[in-house]
Amino acid sequence: MLMSGYHFMYRFYRWLIVPFIILGLVSLSFLQESVLVVKEAKANKIIWQEKVEEGANFAIEYLHSVERTPVWEYFKVKNGEIFLTGTLYESYGAGLPFLKKNNYIVANDKFEIKDINRKLDNIPLRISDYAQHKFIYGDEEYKLYDITQPQSLVVISVERRSRIRLLVEEGKRWLRLKR
Repeated sequence: MLMSGYHFMYRFYRWLIVPFIILGLVSLSFLQESVLVVKEAKANKIIWQEKVEEGANFAIEYLHSVERTPVWEYFKVKNGEIFLTGTLYESYGAGLPFLKKNNYIVANDKFEIKDINRKLDNIPLRISDYAQHKFIYGDEEYKLYDITQPQSLVVISVERRSRIRLLVEEGKRWLRLKR
């Protein structure tokens, strides 16, 4: 008799727990997060992604194709969208700003434009080892010219992803790293 009561309670709790697990997984699929994504466009391959908080900053650094001097472009994520906030460069030249717009500063042999605040849907970059494009997030620097093929189109964007999708993608990435 004691055994059948135990068996009944085990089955009861098992059937009670299963719906809660299913409900939890379903709710994870509906909860959305903003994710900063760097993706190789042609292959639709995610190179880098991370959940992004409101106000997060990142930068792109590259060498100007004519002047061969470093250029930095600074971005901020606001309301799930990307905003260009500033640029920093070392010389005038073709393709570099020359009009004094926004908050224009010359200091330490560099030219800086601040407070641009221009909304961008995404950032398309044609990667080359000549320009040596780098993606900078937090303290990490990613050499896009080493990660992708030459002349690859890389797109940086903020996407809405479900938490369950993020868990699955991170699991896949972790498994690839373990090989």
